[in-house]
Amino acid sequence: MIALALLLAAQPQLRIVAEPPASAAAAEAGVSVFVLNEGTTPADAEPRAMEVVTADRATLRIEPVDAAPTRIAPGGFAKLRYRIVPVQQAATGAPVRPTPAGETQVATAQGSRAGLLDRFEAHEPIYGAFGTGSDGAKLQVSLAFRPFDGAGLLDDVRLAWTQTMFWAIDRSSGPFRSTNYSPEVYYQRRVTDRIVAGGGYAHDSNGRDAGSIDVNRLFAAVTYTLPVGDGWQVEATPRLWTYVGTGYRDLDRYWGNMSLGAAIGQVDGLRVAATLRNPTGQRRAGELYLSYPLARIGAGTGFYLFGQAFTGYGEAIDDYALRSSSARLGIAFTR
Repeated sequence: MIALALLLAAQPQLRIVAEPPASAAAAEAGVSVFVLNEGTTPADAEPRAMEVVTADRATLRIEPVDAAPTRIAPGGFAKLRYRIVPVQQAATGAPVRPTPAGETQVATAQGSRAGLLDRFEAHEPIYGAFGTGSDGAKLQVSLAFRPFDGAGLLDDVRLAWTQTMFWAIDRSSGPFRSTNYSPEVYYQRRVTDRIVAGGGYAHDSNGRDAGSIDVNRLFAAVTYTLPVGDGWQVEATPRLWTYVGTGYRDLDRYWGNMSLGAAIGQVDGLRVAATLRNPTGQRRAGELYLSYPLARIGAGTGFYLFGQAFTGYGEAIDDYALRSSSARLGIAFTR
């Protein structure tokens, strides 16, 4: 995903192309900048401070980690590492460590409310999707929180909560027939510009006393992202886990010990994502997501048109031993 191209006036045969990070938070791990020699003779690239626009449209000032000149052969390129220039440094020239996010206060009709809102980030998709007949509605809320923002290595600790609700809108009373509760605590770190790895503890439960089903897992996951041009990128996300404790009955026979995820999408455009759970087992499950920004079709909103489909075993944890298929259409807040 390459979105910024600047011709250097002093070096007309060199072209600088910055790979925009997803957000300012992602840019803290570094920004990749490519220098291409489009001429017919070798040239020295002298890295300079510049601006880059993130995928969520924030403008950042970045500077080279190493300002030493780099010799580039004709038709070749060099990949340089850049970092964010702190706002105070840009103004005064003195390096200043970024200040951790503070409390945000909001006035509401129920009184003032406050929280460390800048520490929240998207986790699983947040959406409401509706089907016909027994498909019903599927609602999901999911957020991750950085409890140690600005604390060095502990910056990468996350606490997450995902709640998935199955709403039987085809019944007269409209009951919620099942709910999955999924808290997590994990550590994730950007290994390279294209790889983010993590691991931790996940709990899944139906939240019941009678008929309780719950499972505890230790997991490891990694995402590899490959820009393919024009704002498009491809992702691959394998995830492995092992079960700990008791209470999950024979659920491991249906969930297995791994999943494979893949996605292709464009910033501010179409995104298609799929996950296959237990791919090497006999009881598999697959889920597909399609999303498209409503703002692109003139709706003037930050929502996404969202489609979700599932086939296999255990869409709801209560139904882990049942095979089903469903398709729904709705609105997503994150994807």
